[in-house]
Formats: sequence, structure tokens, C-alpha cells
Amino acid sequence: MNDDVADPTQIDDALQLTVREETSSEALVLAVAGDVDLLTADQLRDAVTAAFAQRPAVLVIDLTAVTFLDSSGLSVLAQAHATGGQDTTVRVVTVPDSLAHRAITVTGMAQLLPVFTSSADALAADPPR
Repeated sequence: MNDDVADPTQIDDALQLTVREETSSEALVLAVAGDVDLLTADQLRDAVTAAFAQRPAVLVIDLTAVTFLDSSGLSVLAQAHATGGQDTTVRVVTVPDSLAHRAITVTGMAQLLPVFTSSADALAADPPR
């Protein structure tokens, strides 16, 4: 048996992305876990679209459990910001030394979207415009 061949179940596990929806008084939180890349970004995009359909005043996209974020995921965040516009304030949560945080700051996305270190901080921030 060749040890260099990847176990297909490990590949399937690596492609998993979970998005859990949580609601609070005026906000909706999407807790995202896994890798956000070309293969999984549509799943996040669908969750964000469904969240906007509920018309929350604040949408928090919690990326603290995201292990990888590429340009496909950044595109979803940029679209969320553009879609929110005047109706929904979009906030992002990341762990400061994570790959997701680095991707957001290095690309300048942190200047577009407010970034927090916890969902509690994002929810406690100034009320939406």
C-alpha cells in the first residue's frame, strides 16, 4: 500500500464548511467553521443571502473557527458589505493571529468592514446607523 495516497475521507473532511445561524435581539450571527475557499465559498454566500432575507439590523459573520480564508471567501465578505448597504450593518469576527484575520487585514478588507475579536464585542458595538 502506498502511504502517499490521501485517504478520501480525510479529503472530504477538509472540504467541510459549517455555518450555524444564531439570533439575538436585533442581530443575526453566522458562526462559520472550516475552510472558506473556492469549493466552499458558495455555501457561505448562500448562508449570507438567507440571512439578508431576514432583514436583520446587524449581521455578524463570526470567522473565529475558520481555518483558511482565500479570495473567494473575501469576495463573499465584500458582497455582504455591499448588499447590507443602508439596511444591515455587517460586522466580522476573527481571532487576531488567525489566517482569516491576516487575509482580511492584508487585503485592506478591515477598512471596509468592522472587525471584532468576539461576537459579544460585535454585538455590543454602537448601534447600526
